[in-house]
Amino acid sequence: MKLGIGIDTGGTYTDAVIYDFEGQEILGAVKALTTKDDLTIGILDAFDRLPGELVRRTEIISLSTTLATNACVEDRGGNAKLIFFGGDKKIIDELGGKYGLPKSKDIYIQEAYTKFSGEIEREVDWDLFRQNINGAFDDFDGVGIIEINAIKNGAVVERKAKTLFQERYGIPVVCGHELFSELNCLQRGSSTLLNARLFPVIQEFLKAIKTAMIRRGIKAPVVIVRSDGSLMSEEFAAVRPVETLLCGPAASVIGAVKLSGDANSIIVDMGGTTTDIALVKNDVPVMVTDGVSLGKWKTFVDGLYVKTFGLGGDSAIHYNEKKLFLEEYRAVPLCVAAAKYPEILENLKKIADNQNKHHLYLHEHYLLIKDLPQGDRYTEEEKTLCRVLKQGPMILQDAAAAVDRDIYNLKTSRLIKEGYVQICSLTPTDIMHIKGDFTGFSSEASVLGAQIVAYNTDMPVTELCREVYDEIKRKLYVTIVKVLLENKDKHFMRNGVTGDAEKLLNEAYAMAAGDRQRDGISLTFSTDCTLVGIGAPIHIFLPDVAEMLKTKAVIPEHHEVANALGAVMGNVYAAYTAEIRPNYAPEGITGYMVFGGDEMRIFETMDEAESFAVLKAKDGARLEAVKRGARGEISVNWALDRHEAETRDGTIHLGTTASAHALGSFGL
Repeated sequence: MKLGIGIDTGGTYTDAVIYDFEGQEILGAVKALTTKDDLTIGILDAFDRLPGELVRRTEIISLSTTLATNACVEDRGGNAKLIFFGGDKKIIDELGGKYGLPKSKDIYIQEAYTKFSGEIEREVDWDLFRQNINGAFDDFDGVGIIEINAIKNGAVVERKAKTLFQERYGIPVVCGHELFSELNCLQRGSSTLLNARLFPVIQEFLKAIKTAMIRRGIKAPVVIVRSDGSLMSEEFAAVRPVETLLCGPAASVIGAVKLSGDANSIIVDMGGTTTDIALVKNDVPVMVTDGVSLGKWKTFVDGLYVKTFGLGGDSAIHYNEKKLFLEEYRAVPLCVAAAKYPEILENLKKIADNQNKHHLYLHEHYLLIKDLPQGDRYTEEEKTLCRVLKQGPMILQDAAAAVDRDIYNLKTSRLIKEGYVQICSLTPTDIMHIKGDFTGFSSEASVLGAQIVAYNTDMPVTELCREVYDEIKRKLYVTIVKVLLENKDKHFMRNGVTGDAEKLLNEAYAMAAGDRQRDGISLTFSTDCTLVGIGAPIHIFLPDVAEMLKTKAVIPEHHEVANALGAVMGNVYAAYTAEIRPNYAPEGITGYMVFGGDEMRIFETMDEAESFAVLKAKDGARLEAVKRGARGEISVNWALDRHEAETRDGTIHLGTTASAHALGSFGL
């Protein structure tokens, strides 16, 4: 037998499977709680639940994780900064936000002195650069460097800046040209900055995996899933963590396709923090065409088409003027926290007995996830709060008093955003405990929390439970229809389904759920795609949603660990492009420029330019596959895509893209 272990670490659970590649069967599948304070503990728990003899014989460990996905959806991650040579402050402030970039004041910007063609007019003022960066980056976890025309001049400015930066600092730094070869500098900048923000996220994960393997005596190569479902080596992932942006969702889709066997399906993966929805046509997952978008970030990362949004078993349940809603961020469920910290149960009993209504969520607790680092970056109030939380979780009132604040002025947003403190709240997982759909932890804490929220919203607990379940089904229904519309119509794919169109989807759901009278008009959506549900809680909600969409729901065996299965089933895949641009002059086209990787070449004829671009793309794809860990034979295919526009004077050649795709394996 050739054995591999697939591990998926999410915000709530760490799943693991041991897979026989020759027999193509799962020999063991387990779930363990993810331990945010030390990921190693949860991973060790998962290893120990698998058959020990088989674990020691494994030949490869393949990983997936939603840690990067969740960080983007919840706008969390490491403290990072972008260095932008040649950046225009006005353009960044006007357009950068569309890609996820911050305002120009939060970016280090310096003149680059390069032309649009990539030609360097004069040297960057490197003395000024050394002076400005000295002492200005001490508190950052990662840094990204881009130059506006780097793709056209061999990235000489980026390379020199990185060398000088590394002479001064030991923190992780990456250049835009090391990640992507596309020309759009704003999208390249956002992708590079996001990569820097994810350095500590992926480093913590990989370190935990290696520690767990050493403790259990497991000696096997480690690979990790990319956003397109292919695999890359751990060394590659450590430098390019942005490639894991849709790592977990991609593994889910691969696992779901294997488990379900449906050629045309909509994959719906509900976890603790997010829900991921993907489309499969003729057994092939649909891919994005212009880079992965997630949360506020629009990147150049190649990936599957996945609609990811904040909805899971651990979404915080909040209220506003007696109306319930689900937050897009994860909270620790009351039932889970109370099973570990008995004082939470006592606090909830006291709050429930007092019966005081309040617009703040007095039943919520603050939990310390990890210690603050040394240094002056955090305020004394933040440091004090983390010190007192070491003694155990605290409700808002007690936490505020501990730092000499009132409940209205306690500042915790930065600690929560950067992952040092987490909220414990009422969640759908608690509602599942109340309704008996899942009872793994303290149901008493769930009931008390629901009673407090129900009292504040003037509704019975039974009605609260119904409304929470209904809201989950509404979000699933609306987002599934959005996925179908975006893949049907280019307008919706480009602009999203928002405004009046989204209002119609909500009206359709209300009619389908029986909450709205038809009043002479019927608004319905249906699909012939099967809804394939994976993830622990999905079986509770998806069948009703499928019925509303006039289709069927399939919850396959091992659906709760489909992510881990998908992680161990991928190959190494790499893509590379080279761009050909005609050089227009008054007398006509005078030549063709080829941009690809570290160089720009000019050719007299289109045939010469195409031959060079194809060769550049093929070599680039093959080299990229090797960097990602491919061994042995690597197959490469290529294509040319000509871009034209019609004018009054005829057809204009805008440019041509040479693209190549390489496929290899890790040699099992």
